[in-house]
Amino acid sequence: MLFSLTDQELLEQVAHKSEAALTVLHYRYYALLCAAAFKRIQDEAVVEEIVQDVLINFWEKAPTLDRHGNVQAYLFATLRNKVLHEMRARMIMAKHAISLQEEQPGIFTHEAVEMLQAKELEQKLHIIIDDLSPQCKEAFTLSRFERLSYKSIAQRMNISVNTVEKHIGKALNILREKLGEHVV
Repeated sequence: MLFSLTDQELLEQVAHKSEAALTVLHYRYYALLCAAAFKRIQDEAVVEEIVQDVLINFWEKAPTLDRHGNVQAYLFATLRNKVLHEMRARMIMAKHAISLQEEQPGIFTHEAVEMLQAKELEQKLHIIIDDLSPQCKEAFTLSRFERLSYKSIAQRMNISVNTVEKHIGKALNILREKLGEHVV
């Protein structure tokens, strides 16, 4: 049974693209990673997206990782980097909005600038989502907009949880590619 394997044994299997081994690591670390990220970013949706990104990164890099390395340390180091990136992006956006307001006082409020940026980003996001494959689009929409769990999405779409994770991972990669700095 996979649940009794060590992290290194699971890493070996993930390196050979075992979705079942990745699922075990997901169950083993998902809640811990979310709790750690939530200490810095108190936005549940952003935290879940960052943690999902960490696991996708692990899946993609597993073949090149040291088989004797510490899986938990790798996951938490990746998480720390992604959380810091998100925090930096938020600070840069806030500084940009403040400097814009200073340049033209009275015209833009901090909230108005953030609202315009959010609206523009939302429009781009919906255009990109509309271009996704039908199953990828459905899985991503159910996850991010209807806030369904991967298990619920899998049941609704009649696919495995791993397939849901792959669809959402693919969507996130496409979004990251097309939106660049706006997506962690």
